Amino acid sequence: MKNWYKISKASLSVEEIASQVRNSLLRDDEETLAALCLPVSRHLAQILINNGYKAASVVQGTFTVDNPDPSAYEDWDVKDFGSGEETEEDYEEMEAAKYTPLHYWVQLNNIVVDITADQFNDELDEPMPEVVTGDINALERYTVITDNFIDPRIMYR
Repeated sequence: MKNWYKISKASLSVEEIASQVRNSLLRDDEETLAALCLPVSRHLAQILINNGYKAASVVQGTFTVDNPDPSAYEDWDVKDFGSGEETEEDYEEMEAAKYTPLHYWVQLNNIVVDITADQFNDELDEPMPEVVTGDINALERYTVITDNFIDPRIMYR
């Protein structure tokens, strides 16, 4: 396995680095990096920064799915939503949240770099690729909650 902290700064594109990082993190029996979007994004952002992409940061947001997996929400309690009083609005808010799970990815200015989006493929009408790159304004499934949720330049000082 390559030492990703020593890749030549000009040798690989963002997509190539993202793909190689993803492949290095997958275990033999895994096809996705499901439930690992925050630590994987932190790792990818640091590697991108170390390879000259200084604007890389981790973003917290939501990812819109088409067909939520009911088993993923069996333990949800409506009291955790809205007013906490189990009103009709609280139920509506809980139901809407099933379609927008919390997610983390890397952004370089407005460019999304996501190597974990395929974890949602069972809940999508059309699958996501292993590596997603594109302008945040053109990727309808992504909604930013917190820009620069984790800035790896500060995190690794």
